[in-house]
Amino acid sequence: MIRHIVWWTLKDRADGFSAAQNAQRILAASAALKDIPAVHSVEVSADIEPSSTARAQIVLQSTHDSPEALQEYAVHPVHLEFARLIQAACENRQALDYRVD
Repeated sequence: MIRHIVWWTLKDRADGFSAAQNAQRILAASAALKDIPAVHSVEVSADIEPSSTARAQIVLQSTHDSPEALQEYAVHPVHLEFARLIQAACENRQALDYRVD
């Protein structure tokens, strides 16, 4: 199993929306990611705790059965549409993929 974690900081304003509004738009759009067949599980949150050491406003964690499934997710049209929304609002992106038992 592969765990995929991504976190973003958002621009103060993008696409005519504030960072808080874009965070809500991203959260709403993330619901569709669960319908991608290559996704075993996915959760997205904007509730970042103050104790976090990474600067982030949105975090996504997904699991996939294999590296190939992660790649299928990456190129799926639903994910690409989600990624376009985030790219327009994103100031910074960090990602980490790792194997889990």
